[in-house]
Amino acid sequence: MNAAEQALVSYLTEIKPRKIGFIELQTDAPGGCADIHLDARYGLFTSECIFDDCDDARAKMFLTAFLAKDLSVSWSISEQLSKLLSTRGRLVSEIVEPLLVTVDWTCCYMEQLFLSYLALQTDGAAVAGRLLDKVRDDFRDGLFLACYRLNSDELDRKLMAKFVEWKAAGDDLGATGQIYALQQFIAKWLRLYPYGDLEGVVRLYFEHRARS
Repeated sequence: MNAAEQALVSYLTEIKPRKIGFIELQTDAPGGCADIHLDARYGLFTSECIFDDCDDARAKMFLTAFLAKDLSVSWSISEQLSKLLSTRGRLVSEIVEPLLVTVDWTCCYMEQLFLSYLALQTDGAAVAGRLLDKVRDDFRDGLFLACYRLNSDELDRKLMAKFVEWKAAGDDLGATGQIYALQQFIAKWLRLYPYGDLEGVVRLYFEHRARS
């Protein structure tokens, strides 16, 4: 393990006994240094993050290694790092902001989680709106997290239209996990918009549920 991975494993080992919902830690995961099993309170769209107790020095170390792809960790840990990036990403702004303009977002994998930083960027809503037209299905997790945390009427309505468009184009929203994201967005939007504005995405969601 490199220094960042050792520090990460040390941090996870330290916090596991006192974190409710931190069910399992595996530090000898095949092909990586660590894997975790968390309950639903740490889901992608919830406020709680396994790295909430990090001081700035460790948070910056972990995020720097994450952005450099120097951490061999599970997807679950990577999601939590994406959540950390969406709240404390300014610690590494000088690293992540150049990435946002150089990565080819039409063809990405792990980099997709870096897009959660848009939640903190001044023009994040405008950039996220443009990327909704570019990022392929099954690679939208970080983008969705940024959209969820941003408060923009224009972005919300763009996303509503995109869900309907993606479904009409044949995207399997269930297979890619996007139906879970839609559920979370609907729960948020019901507090913000009249039902008539949401009817299309609500129908889409329940039509999927009826078939599953």
